[in-house]
Amino acid sequence: MLKDIFCYIKMSIRGELETGGGKKKIKYPFQKIAIVIALALWTITAINILYSESALSGEEKIISAFGRQTYSDVSSSVSAYGKYGDISISDSAKKLILENIAEKIGINHYMISDLVDEEYNSVKTLSQTSVNGDVILKFITHDEDKQYIYIGITLKNGIESAFTYEKIVKQILKDLEMTSAVNVNLKGEINGELDIQEKNALADSLLGEVGAKIVTQNRTDDLYVIYGYDDEIDEYINVGRGKVNVCISVNYDEIKDVTCVYFSTPMNNQDF
Repeated sequence: MLKDIFCYIKMSIRGELETGGGKKKIKYPFQKIAIVIALALWTITAINILYSESALSGEEKIISAFGRQTYSDVSSSVSAYGKYGDISISDSAKKLILENIAEKIGINHYMISDLVDEEYNSVKTLSQTSVNGDVILKFITHDEDKQYIYIGITLKNGIESAFTYEKIVKQILKDLEMTSAVNVNLKGEINGELDIQEKNALADSLLGEVGAKIVTQNRTDDLYVIYGYDDEIDEYINVGRGKVNVCISVNYDEIKDVTCVYFSTPMNNQDF
């Protein structure tokens, strides 16, 4: 198609158009000017499109690639877990820290509860559930003076805001002077069970659009997981001798009769 367009433009500029008796020289100076202008505008538009695609960040490419697939349901989650410090903290201080985190995330209709888990950790939990998503924050105390914080955000009806919340969580960790990887999981469901060829086609399409290179993989029906690296994503973890910041995993849910597809950075920390 592009070849035909250029051919037409070339012939039109020369004034050579097909007529009933073959090629005929026609002098239309204004037509030539219009075609030259149209060609220039077309070229500028094409360059802008190519530039805008190449200028996408790694996260934007993931959203774009994942969004092009056809899913019956999509959701996403953002989570982080790390050590806050080796100090004793009062219950009121834990509550205040969790409430400050909640404010930065943008929730204010939460509940706070206390419990001791099966490992005898003291856990103060702040949680809020809504039709659009859930937030759960935990302040975990182990051996009285080892403090940990967990942040979990689930977005039920889409993936577009996942990396926006990732940035929010990263800033929260920075403010708390905590070092922790922030995991982002995009999840899509496809009706029925995919065979291995269909899984490969889907995974290869995602990797190709994002531009991530495969580091290690296991492509079987029992365990389908691919670990890759994308140099446009800053955060990564080391797996063996390689850097990993992209994970594609696929599994079949027999109860729901759906195939679940996960695209995660840097790792999938959910059950699959």
